Amino acid sequence: MGESMLAALQRQQIEIAIGELLLTSDYYMRTSITERIHHLLAHSDATLDISRFSEMAIEELQELNLLPPQEA
Repeated sequence: MGESMLAALQRQQIEIAIGELLLTSDYYMRTSITERIHHLLAHSDATLDISRFSEMAIEELQELNLLPPQEA
């Protein structure tokens, strides 16, 4: 089963939030955005395909400990 339309939209929201995270250096903004990303992931559709995230997004999610490290 492929990714649903809802999951695709949620993946885009997560990617946008990660972009916002990379653009700010303010600690409180980064904390707020990280919490938003965590919330989006926690409540995402079951069909969300994390392999469809961009390489940058996957790396950032791993640095935030929101995704496990990928095996080589």
